[in-house]
Amino acid sequence: MLILYLLLLIFSFRSSLSSQFYDTTSCSLPTPSPGSRYACNSPLSSSCNTFIVYRARRGLNNASSISKVFDADLHQVLQVNNLADSSELLEDNREILLPIKCSCSSGFFRSELIYTVPYVMTYNDISCDVFEGLVKLSTLSEERNYDPDNVRKGLKLKVPLKCACPDENDTRQGLRYLVTYPIQEMDEPGLIAEKFGISLGDLLAQNSMVDSNPTLFTNTTVLVPLRDIPIINWNLSDPGDRDHGFTPFSPSEMIDTKARSKILYVIVTIIGLFSAFVLLSGVSFCCRAKNRKRGVKIKHSSSHSTPTCLSPDIIAVMSKYSLISYTTEELSKATNDFSKETQLGSSVFKGRIGDNELVIKKMGFGDARRTISIHSKINHSSIVQLEGVCYGDDEYSSSFLVFEFARNGSLRDCLKNSANALSWQKRTQIAFDIAIGLHYIHHCTIPSYIHMNVNSRNILITEDWRAKIANLGEGSIITNSYETVSTKVDVFGFGVVLFDILSAKEIKDGSLTRQRLGFLHGEGGGGDCFDELRGVLDPNLKDYPVGDALCMIVLAKGCVDKNPMNRPSMNDILKILARMVR
Repeated sequence: MLILYLLLLIFSFRSSLSSQFYDTTSCSLPTPSPGSRYACNSPLSSSCNTFIVYRARRGLNNASSISKVFDADLHQVLQVNNLADSSELLEDNREILLPIKCSCSSGFFRSELIYTVPYVMTYNDISCDVFEGLVKLSTLSEERNYDPDNVRKGLKLKVPLKCACPDENDTRQGLRYLVTYPIQEMDEPGLIAEKFGISLGDLLAQNSMVDSNPTLFTNTTVLVPLRDIPIINWNLSDPGDRDHGFTPFSPSEMIDTKARSKILYVIVTIIGLFSAFVLLSGVSFCCRAKNRKRGVKIKHSSSHSTPTCLSPDIIAVMSKYSLISYTTEELSKATNDFSKETQLGSSVFKGRIGDNELVIKKMGFGDARRTISIHSKINHSSIVQLEGVCYGDDEYSSSFLVFEFARNGSLRDCLKNSANALSWQKRTQIAFDIAIGLHYIHHCTIPSYIHMNVNSRNILITEDWRAKIANLGEGSIITNSYETVSTKVDVFGFGVVLFDILSAKEIKDGSLTRQRLGFLHGEGGGGDCFDELRGVLDPNLKDYPVGDALCMIVLAKGCVDKNPMNRPSMNDILKILARMVR
């Protein structure tokens, strides 16, 4: 009975927290995501004095200069950070607590300051580099009235920083502050909780994290719930000196010596690798047996692994450390000095190194790190392979990621080529490959991933007409457990792509897709169902099985249903498409 009472007390405290959601999307994503900012209810009651964390860097390496940028009270900054001299030089990445005023405006919390631009830069530089993700590019873009690609020197720019306030229930429970903490490379929830002397459970609950050890990404933020003035244990501020690879221990368990921890890590790693190997072999055997029993035909090719939900996790982990390291000179030579003739997009180039054709993407340091982190956990034939990297000289320089090249270009390019129309067999195989890739990231990775931007331009087609999903990591979000509603965003995108495959018409609006498929429930011109079907299909498509085509049309309509809960899962979609692949 006593245990039950204690559990109820713990639950009542955590449920009272004004939880926000951890936003895993990239800082430089141009469009807002659900967690881009922290939501508030009432502008009258939602206002507080709180803190944000900032890290010293070149040019902003003392309390005086940092306080000036953030318009913070210098005396309070010195006091809360235990500093005696405002001009004392701070080590790079030294964490500084900054007092701010946080207020509710238009449904979101914000702490507004005016930033004077010191030299010509971009909005991405300001949001993701200068302010370390404390404001996202999409949020900053809403404030701008200037040329986004040329933020001139001396410009006074309004910057709404991310912040949050406890609600009345929280304050009654003793919660005083929600400190905005920007994530740097190798930060872990356990490390952050330990820095501030709070429990890991409270940190996870405040940020609506279900997994006990979720993946965190650079230039994102978490909220740290505190009952008193924040104090950071700076001895833990360098995550590079800590061991990684297993769930952090609670403070009461962290009594072992460093040597003992390393021995335990080695033992756990060996056991984990062996177990993964056994599990991989066993489940692979079971999946093959089930496929034979069900009579599901799955095609094989010399360049593609068996389409299955299985991920060779051992290989995926190893691939993180086997990326080819390129130099800027090599990539410049491969693209003829990044000439317009090799340009595939605004920051995407086609290159050749030796006998290999490659795709080279220029991106910010933080986005490159984030994309590598995601691809290091993914190894599947239906996902475009990350092959190499070229980092800039420092975190302010651009980096380059090198991907495999798909010779037939994007699916959209293939579909609009009426002179060489895709056969029915190729179209069904492409749809199946896409479904396999989405099923894999939804169900078979830990954590699960959601692409969030599935369209025919983000599907690449190889020389042997197999489909690969591209741009995973640029806007993708991570779920700490399987979230049905969230994955239905990708199902919707798949439905639009499926209609694109069938009709060869690019329709980005799901409502237009539903309108075109209205004949399935009696809407339209009142003609014969098969005549209506032929009116929807690509006129260049010949020799297709009518039954399968009608089935695919019905499937596409189900995927774009207005109610996400009525849309099929990728598992359901796979079962349907598997019967059509020859």
